[in-house]
Amino acid sequence: MFPIVRHRPLLLTAMLWLAALGGARAQWLVYELTFTPEEESVNFSCYKSAYLIVPAQGGRATMIMTTEDGGHFYALADSSAKYFVAANTNTRKAVFSAAAISGNSQALYTASGSLNRSLLLESPNGMTTLRVAEALDGRLLAADDESDKGPSADGSFGMVGSAFITGLLREDLTAQATLNFNTLNGATSYIVELLEKYGYAPDEGSVPVQPEVSVEDESMIDASLFPPLPAEAKSENN
Repeated sequence: MFPIVRHRPLLLTAMLWLAALGGARAQWLVYELTFTPEEESVNFSCYKSAYLIVPAQGGRATMIMTTEDGGHFYALADSSAKYFVAANTNTRKAVFSAAAISGNSQALYTASGSLNRSLLLESPNGMTTLRVAEALDGRLLAADDESDKGPSADGSFGMVGSAFITGLLREDLTAQATLNFNTLNGATSYIVELLEKYGYAPDEGSVPVQPEVSVEDESMIDASLFPPLPAEAKSENN
């Protein structure tokens, strides 16, 4: 687990949800999430984006948050979100949810999207068709009374905030994860390798991932996923 606050008041995520994953050959979905803070928030900021890796059949999921605040960093919340389908006679929605508690800080993440897309995927077992949500929408809510810290140098005290969550299915990363990895850790380490290739480093307090893959095959790397390398990294490589 890692702290909920990064360089106060930037929100980290030490999410606590766990769910069982079935024994069938895994099929992974990868969503790219964006967090947009609401103006009414007080002493609150959050990660700019995240990559959500979920089992298509439902179960425990992982989020990898990213930020460019003070550098290019990522933070891993491993196996810490829950992914499932909510349904009634009229509607079927894909849902992810997660909760974070660290000291006095608390945060809740939830987003959902209609199962409105049939996705054809290649897996080691052959071709398969999945019913998926192309987009996710939801909210992040967070609060901290900061009674254990006291006022900051500028006199600010306490934190409350919220952010809109928007997510889009990354078909390219979904295809690679399903074809090449049978475990959540494997699919996660693939995304982490990509982030590190494009200049991102683990954030302070981030849970380390045990690598299962080294990205050497350039065909597995989608250059459009991440921004160009930072200028200082380019100069070192030239």
